[in-house]
Amino acid sequence: MEKVSEFAQEQIPPRNVHGPGLGAFGTFTATNANAAQYSKAKLFESGKTTPFVMRFSGVFAEKGESDLNRDARGIAFKFKTEEGNWDLLAVNTSVFNCRDMKIGPDFIRSLKRDPRSGQKNRNMAFDFAGHHPESLHATLQLYTDRVGTPKSLRTQHWWACNTYSLINAANKRVWCRFHMVALQGAPEGFDSVTAKTIAGEEPGYLQRDIRDAIDAGKFPRWRLCVQVMDEEQGYTNPLGFDCTKVWHHDDFPLIELGIIEVNQNCIDHFTQTEQAAYNPCHTVPGIGFSPDKLLQGRLLMYETTQRHRVGPNHKMLPVNCPVTGINSNYYNGGHMNLNTRDKYPNYYPSVFAGNMPQADASLVEPSFKCDGPANFYDLPGEGSDADYYQQPRDFLKVQSQNDYLNLADNFGTDLAKCFKEVVDLMMGHFQKIDPAFAAAVQAAIAKHSAPATPSEKVFAQEYAVVQAAGPNGK
Repeated sequence: MEKVSEFAQEQIPPRNVHGPGLGAFGTFTATNANAAQYSKAKLFESGKTTPFVMRFSGVFAEKGESDLNRDARGIAFKFKTEEGNWDLLAVNTSVFNCRDMKIGPDFIRSLKRDPRSGQKNRNMAFDFAGHHPESLHATLQLYTDRVGTPKSLRTQHWWACNTYSLINAANKRVWCRFHMVALQGAPEGFDSVTAKTIAGEEPGYLQRDIRDAIDAGKFPRWRLCVQVMDEEQGYTNPLGFDCTKVWHHDDFPLIELGIIEVNQNCIDHFTQTEQAAYNPCHTVPGIGFSPDKLLQGRLLMYETTQRHRVGPNHKMLPVNCPVTGINSNYYNGGHMNLNTRDKYPNYYPSVFAGNMPQADASLVEPSFKCDGPANFYDLPGEGSDADYYQQPRDFLKVQSQNDYLNLADNFGTDLAKCFKEVVDLMMGHFQKIDPAFAAAVQAAIAKHSAPATPSEKVFAQEYAVVQAAGPNGK
């Protein structure tokens, strides 16, 4: 009975995003002798080696789906430093699809399942992108082969798209963006037909590629780099805190901080991968945040997510616990509390200081400037051609002929299955980005158009009823 009961309760809630994943371990070795001018974080001291636990993942895919379905990919590191844990989370697109957490759930839901049927619905993703043109740059990247259907995660570049800050010993701040450059060669992708063929034979192709490489001693490595922007410039530059925009390397060149090496596979998928809990709130002295509105929302939600998914004492689990231990007396109970400690008092401040950690004023970050209105974006030029279309236009210009044609064909494959209203919405944006690209997508739609399946016909009938009812259901 005990065996059966344990079996019935051995699962925990899956991640709502980044569901399918593969964990591993490795080391970060700092290489920049001048890093102290930007950050006082000890892990950046040249020559210093810091262990980490990490996780590769899909983003919108669900646990059990093929990891070669068209999707963005994620990577997360928990650097276990002598000053505490630093969690760095990134994706394989240089920009994100939204820049304010208030619409973050809408974006995620548009790429999940239709709540009525439980089926994937391509109309939803394009409907969202069409109504949020700031997402077009990320959408274009997702529909390339090298990002959407990569041949290997080992050759992917990774971007922590949000703006963070680095703070040095003099308490001077610069804004920064973290970027991981693969040392295994340039990223490549499968065309959509090949990706689907391999997915049918080996759904976990990308995860197996990583595990096999590590087992063979071909350890994946990345250069951890930052781009740096002066603090005052961040308050005036429209790109400063907008994660739907790249910082061009000509203006903000990459500065190497060190080398990331992934060199050990997990031996227990549940305890070392599923229970691993990453959170951008976890930083160390010398690394901070910014007025980036998507980042500010992420700082609020990740802890709630992990408490729901793993439990209130998830930080005590070995995979998540800092090397220094949980240095707080506030952990007073809750499910699966692992610590037995002499921890009086359990409030602060107190004349009975006892074992209570003391506040360190030297670790307080300089404050942000937060002037003016606080609306959804609050960005100069919001809605202009430069805001919505210039970076997508630049992205198309650097594609090879083959990549350009495959990109148009990938869009055409999916848009051919969408309603006319959704197609028209997206084509209007493509026309503004580049009329030639719009024409290529339109030709691909015509090429891939096919009679509706029975389920699509039923959906179309339901859609017509909803449209006729109007917004109030009358």
